[in-house]
Formats: sequence, structure tokens, C-alpha cells
Amino acid sequence: MAWETIGFEEDDGLALVRLNRPEALNALDRQMAQDLYEACERCNEPEVRAMVLSGAGRAFCAGGDLKEIEARIRAGERMEEFLWPDYQKSLAKLHEVRCPTIAAVHGFAVGAGCDIALACDIRLAGAGASFGQVYSRVGLVPDCGGTFFLPRVVGSAKALELIMTGDVIDAEKALAIGLVRSVHNDDALMEEAIALGRRLAEGPSIALRAAKKLVRASGGLDVATALRAEAGAQAETVASQDFQEGIAAFLEKRKPGFQGK
Repeated sequence: MAWETIGFEEDDGLALVRLNRPEALNALDRQMAQDLYEACERCNEPEVRAMVLSGAGRAFCAGGDLKEIEARIRAGERMEEFLWPDYQKSLAKLHEVRCPTIAAVHGFAVGAGCDIALACDIRLAGAGASFGQVYSRVGLVPDCGGTFFLPRVVGSAKALELIMTGDVIDAEKALAIGLVRSVHNDDALMEEAIALGRRLAEGPSIALRAAKKLVRASGGLDVATALRAEAGAQAETVASQDFQEGIAAFLEKRKPGFQGK
């Protein structure tokens, strides 16, 4: 599978997706957004059981392509009319990928790049990574999900602080506030991210997908409704071959061989 601005490899259930505009520090333009959307569609196929998202070159993603957006506005296009179909839709699709998703962040992840990382389930950072909601520096508000994703990861007070100040924080600060899971030497980042991806890909994918769906939906539910949703999902997992394998492996004191069935 090949796209103009996205690299894609799939091996034994693990998809490696790479933002691939290194000459522009992987700035998000219309073509990359479209390619990312299609790559996420591919990751929703049953044989893909985990996804690792990274960036080519010196940065994860240095934000939206402001030159492209400015040119479109000068040409008379209305930003509120093209943001969703041409850019934002890809962030929503990434957030909604059914399998576990991991962002392996090196270099800059600012503006839309920070939002792309936040749209993933888990984030690992290289020691040289930096994160920022820098929209306010040019008189803008977040428009690729920052006001949705960031409060859910670090809490509303810290999210507002980062959005209002436009501060860029380093990997260790991101770790301290819970924005990333772990920090690694830059040259070991992908190895660590792939190892975690393979661990998740080897897991009980029916259960992991169900858990992700439950967590995504829980924000708007009362506790009784959430518990009923868990019961329905548990009925599905109990009926799976993976559950039978998990029980057998536990009793036989061996590692389970889940098949996603």
C-alpha cells in the first residue's frame, strides 16, 4: 500500500504508518490529511491489530501547512468550510481507529502535529521531542482537536495553560504531566514503539478494541449505562476463541496465543 505523503508497512498484525513530508517537517497539508485518512481506514481492517505512527526526517509533525491554508484563504475559500473535509476529518479518523494506536514522537510535535500525537491512544517520546499548542502565537485557536484531545489527556487546567500560553514543552515535562507514556533515547524510540506495538498486536484484539470503544464512549454516560455497556462488551469477549485460549493458557501456565477470533 502506497500513498504520496504517508508511508505504510504491515507485518504480522502491526501497521507502521509514517508521516512522510520530511522536507516540510511533515507539516499537515491537504494531501497528507487525505493520505492519513486512507491509511487509518486500512488500519481498521481485521488483520491490523495495532498501529505505530511516526514521522520521517527531523520532526514528527511541525503543525499545519500555514502556507497552503493562507493561499486558500487569499483565493477566497472560507476556512470554516474546508477545515473539516480537508484536514480535521483525518484527525477524527485517527482517533476512531479501532485497534490500539501508538505515536512515536521525535523532534517537533506542535500545533496540528501535537494534535495528531494526542489523537493516538499511547504516546512515546524521544528525548529530543517537544510538544506545543502554538496556535495562539499566530492569533489562532486549536483547530485540529487540541481543545478535545488535550483536556482528556492532561486535564482541563493544564490544557488551558498550554493552549493559552502557546508554550512548547520538552519530553521530560510532557512525561511529568502525563502527555507521554515514556521517554527514550532518540535512536531507540522506534525500537521501543515497535516492541510495544507488537505486544499489543499479540494481545486479545477483540477485547482491546472493545475496551477502546468503551473508554471512548464513557465520557457522556452515567455509571449505570457505562456498566451495562461493559456487560454487553463482555458477552462478546466471553464468546471469543481468545477468551478460551486465555483461560487455557492461564491454567497451563503458558503464554497465550491470541488470534483475534
